[in-house]
Amino acid sequence: MIEWQKRYRRQGLVIFAISKDTPSTLKDTAKSWGITYTLARWEKQPPKPFSLVPSYPAALLIDRQGRLRGGVFGPWLMQLEKELLASLKESPPPEGAPRAEKGKTTNPPSSARAR
Repeated sequence: MIEWQKRYRRQGLVIFAISKDTPSTLKDTAKSWGITYTLARWEKQPPKPFSLVPSYPAALLIDRQGRLRGGVFGPWLMQLEKELLASLKESPPPEGAPRAEKGKTTNPPSSARAR
């Protein structure tokens, strides 16, 4: 994730991580791992689609239109890179344009599906 942040930030990639860890743990983790992207925290049940994640670590790719493009669970992050590159090539929606409808998603690419 750190490498993707460095490599694709200028193309529009935004990364954030969500955890139930304490603020001090998140701060220590960011410092020790060199994380420069946002680390968010929740105390209760996370919102969808995050509450649907069956295991951690997990990575979800949400495109510029707000659509879920794929996801991986465990250490298979690199399987999402092809889909990431395709979504970064898409133009951002015009200012004020509607986002993807709530509940509408695309199917994850075959490379991102569990094997």
